[in-house]
Amino acid sequence: MKLTIKKISYGFIALTFVFAVSCGGSSSSETEDHEHAEGMEHSEATDNNNEATEHSHDEGGNETEAHEHGDATAESVMGEAFTWMAMEESKDMLAYKTDNVMMMKHGEDNVMMFSPKGGKSSCMFNGKQGNVGVTATIKLDGNDGEVKLIHHSTDKDNYEFVALNGNMMNLGRVENGEEKILDSKEFELPTDWFTLTVTAAGSHFKGYINDKMITHGHADEMAAGYVGLSASGNSMLSVKKVEATPLEAEH
Repeated sequence: MKLTIKKISYGFIALTFVFAVSCGGSSSSETEDHEHAEGMEHSEATDNNNEATEHSHDEGGNETEAHEHGDATAESVMGEAFTWMAMEESKDMLAYKTDNVMMMKHGEDNVMMFSPKGGKSSCMFNGKQGNVGVTATIKLDGNDGEVKLIHHSTDKDNYEFVALNGNMMNLGRVENGEEKILDSKEFELPTDWFTLTVTAAGSHFKGYINDKMITHGHADEMAAGYVGLSASGNSMLSVKKVEATPLEAEH
């Protein structure tokens, strides 16, 4: 009788052990499956978020680039004409000027005075221009320095210019900080007010003094940019008028 009871007890313990192992294995398997499923869901959610972010970024980037390219193309074809006269309220037409450029009286004239004093002074006007003719009515007090009428300026290292240095006129451009002269000629520097003009029409670039062409060069057309003036050295530059006129490209 005792032997039978022992056998039943051993059998019950064995069954209990088997059941416990079986339940434990199932629980472990379910846990692993659940964790794996959660991992997949998280991964898919992350991938979806990444796709949404990249998609949004791509759309935003492409739209921005297309818009900027469209503006640049339009500006390179035709800018907006303007006439600027030197007076206090006309400073609103300037994109910027250095501190040594001031509005003042020069005799009977209102002028914008450039006083580089051995350094450099400059200003730029609002509005980008493509093919353009720019005329500045100026006067130089001394010829110890350089005056530049600048156009197609996109930054300090990329622009085109006509420059007066003593009795030399240089027509050129600066690309990535490197200057290239397209043409250079001697001329007689006026002692009173005169007009300095530069034209950029397609691949043709010309410099004028009082409507007389002095220099003529050729180069690839640059991207639309700003127009302005700079003076360096020890000469004083007075400016009383600047005009910009859009031009058709010359071929």
